[in-house]
Amino acid sequence: MRSLQISLVTSSGILLASKPEVYAETQQILATSLISAIITFAKEVHRQELQSISYHDKNISFVQVLDFIFIIETRVEETLFSDKQLTQIMEQIRLSAEPMLFEKDENLLTEGEAELILEHILHDIYNLPLFFAKNPLRDAEPLIFSIIRFDESDFEIIETVGKKEDAVEILNMLQKYDLNQEFQEKLACILLLAPEKKHSALVVIDSKGAQAILGILKFPRELDYIAFRIFPLISEKIKILAEQDSQFEMLEILDIIQNIEDSGNYFSSVEVEDLSLAFLNNAVDGKLESILYPVIVNETVLVIGDKLTTRLVIDTLSIFNQHIVSEIIQWADEDFDIIGDNQILNTGIYGMSLSQFEKLKSKGKFVKEATIINLIDGDIKGFKTSNHFVSIIEKQKDQQLEKASVVVFNELRKLVSMSYIITSFSLYDKEQAEVLFKNLLEHSGFPASFVNKATELALKRNPLLTKIV
Repeated sequence: MRSLQISLVTSSGILLASKPEVYAETQQILATSLISAIITFAKEVHRQELQSISYHDKNISFVQVLDFIFIIETRVEETLFSDKQLTQIMEQIRLSAEPMLFEKDENLLTEGEAELILEHILHDIYNLPLFFAKNPLRDAEPLIFSIIRFDESDFEIIETVGKKEDAVEILNMLQKYDLNQEFQEKLACILLLAPEKKHSALVVIDSKGAQAILGILKFPRELDYIAFRIFPLISEKIKILAEQDSQFEMLEILDIIQNIEDSGNYFSSVEVEDLSLAFLNNAVDGKLESILYPVIVNETVLVIGDKLTTRLVIDTLSIFNQHIVSEIIQWADEDFDIIGDNQILNTGIYGMSLSQFEKLKSKGKFVKEATIINLIDGDIKGFKTSNHFVSIIEKQKDQQLEKASVVVFNELRKLVSMSYIITSFSLYDKEQAEVLFKNLLEHSGFPASFVNKATELALKRNPLLTKIV
């Protein structure tokens, strides 16, 4: 996993705090006014902000926020961030730090306050789609419960791995549902937040008539965003396991899930040199409100046009699904054969020529609710709108895409947080859940379309919500 160190210093070069603990050599450098002098020299002599320098085996970057300087250090042999990625990190530091440092006196900020600020910023940075753990759920705690249902409201646990107390909220929730009916006697999984326990959980359900086996992976809230993003990978793996003839023990299933690799997301590998939000808006003739909703909630989006323009549009659209692992095919050419005779284009973004579109359409290869972006004649066919994210584009359209992508990402992270809150509503009965949802809609401060997107994402991770939302 990528790593970095970040330090907070005053404009005069006094070190306030570092996270994680800095090397002694760097500590000595920071303790002097050398960095401040270098930055001042760059401003006065070269008339520009100094962003980075190389020092032995380290790359050191600087971000000025109000009266403070943040120093980001990466070791050359360990971590190679691209210019785009460093720009994203710096922009995230600005977004996170400015509210916390506003009207703060650099001479009065305590070491404890500085450390808390760095902790908050590091948390935000590590949620950027730049840091991929090979197996992010490897350290999740597995729990297994074999249960027999007696009636609609009660069941007995006949075998366990782990403590019942660690999953009491989830077990109580499942007593409200007929597992066999809800999951139709097949392997399934749900994701939800357990607020009272301050953790999240992935629940795998293997239902067989009156008997069911529950596998639960408990993980700390720090992994919420990552688990949310890779849930489509987990669902696909569960689907494959369910279709195989061989019988897997629940512990084996949980182990397979824990070893799923975080493949990152598409935008993290996109070269942004030729991209801009202004270009995207112009390419779709200003009809972004009909496009962003399906991209954000991971529905089927078809982009029709010439190969180059289609690629540029898809690459730019990918900043709006940084929060999710999504199928993205830049160009489905005439030899495109990923889908079989009985399959259709699943959720994701697909680019193609008009002739390829007509061929796939005649074969019924995509759902009728698919959003269609025809770049040739400007015809946009969408079913739901997203004015909230369109307003963000309006504010960021002249910004470099690396910077704009971080602003978009922060809004997407808010969406993920709201979606997680909604997943927890399944822990309550229908009346309680309806009240919670109504309060969220009225007091969240976001428009209804934002809450609707969060709800759709939650439903895809916790189908039990269909009973209460």
